[in-house]
Amino acid sequence: HDTHIRKLYDFVNPEEVFPHTNIRGGLCVFVWDKNYDNSNRGTEIITVEHHQQVDISQRPLDSLGLGLFIRDSHAVSILTKVNDNGFIDLVSVRKPFGLGGTFIKTSSFYEDPNALSNTVKIYGKKAIGYTSRENINKHEEWIDKIKVFVARANNIGTELHDDNLNAFVVDKGTACTETYLVIGGNLNLSMASANNIVKYLKTKFVRYLISIAKASQDASRSTYRFVPSQDFFANSDIDWSKSISEIDQQLYKKYDLSKDEINFIETKVQEME
Repeated sequence: HDTHIRKLYDFVNPEEVFPHTNIRGGLCVFVWDKNYDNSNRGTEIITVEHHQQVDISQRPLDSLGLGLFIRDSHAVSILTKVNDNGFIDLVSVRKPFGLGGTFIKTSSFYEDPNALSNTVKIYGKKAIGYTSRENINKHEEWIDKIKVFVARANNIGTELHDDNLNAFVVDKGTACTETYLVIGGNLNLSMASANNIVKYLKTKFVRYLISIAKASQDASRSTYRFVPSQDFFANSDIDWSKSISEIDQQLYKKYDLSKDEINFIETKVQEME
């Protein structure tokens, strides 16, 4: 809301400014001018990548009235068209089952499922084991549902450009530590509809929208704030039997993206196997 920011230089790779550092998500340098009023003229946004100015735009810092600076000028027009953000309602908060990351190191975590009764399979950081159902103190109703787990840390939206969400489907009788978020726990998913969610998360369309709301390796629930909801069941307007790239084309058409916008997403986001 500062009206005196005249220019903002957005460096995609922080090491171009501070070499040999480990800053994730870019770095911004702004010019503050007490004689300049950006409330009418906007701020000049200069994007720098590979030591070159790759994009220049003149726009308000809060272009969409979200209380958020959208770094990418292309994203402003795309988000104007993709104005349904209901997918976030399917995503859990941190510690979806109340289990911290260190739970896998406690005496309540077992590698052998026969070591206790009434077991729940637990997915933790680089570890899969078992615990008693009584140790789950949050969202017990999700244990016996098919659902999707997605890692709570990834490099989408950072200069590392690792665009893999690593989402996967889990069967009933499962829970996880805070290493993962749960998607679709509040739906009655089948294996097919859960796999459709995983396919959706693999699209360039979704991963680009996540990158807009994300500037570090932290992939909290809020990073899904711009992702639109879809029908993942049989009557969907999206044909989920198609390949990931074909699903992308369906989504581009559904949200009436221009050729320039499609080309930008296609070149900005990597393919996923």
